Amino acid sequence: MPHLKELHEKYGEKGLVIVGVHTVKDAGKAAGFVRDQEIPYAVAIDRKGKEDKGITVETYRVDSFPDYYLVDRKGILRFADLANSELDEALEVLLAEPAPK
Repeated sequence: MPHLKELHEKYGEKGLVIVGVHTVKDAGKAAGFVRDQEIPYAVAIDRKGKEDKGITVETYRVDSFPDYYLVDRKGILRFADLANSELDEALEVLLAEPAPK
């Protein structure tokens, strides 16, 4: 979480929008966690899908937490299942691209 806060601060004005998705498990605790940790970006609660997994977890085939998926300025998924060490470089690539007209 601390690194995502840093990224939000560093790149927010350059177009970065972070949306956290909390798992179905312990969803009732999410609001308190967001408040207590002073998370400055939106956090959604996943909806229950098959086998008690969340729909987002199923759709994006999330296999670890946290997991990073980057959508470009055109709304196209460009990076999926990024490792922590890959996140900053991938963000810089996307943010360097011009905004669509």
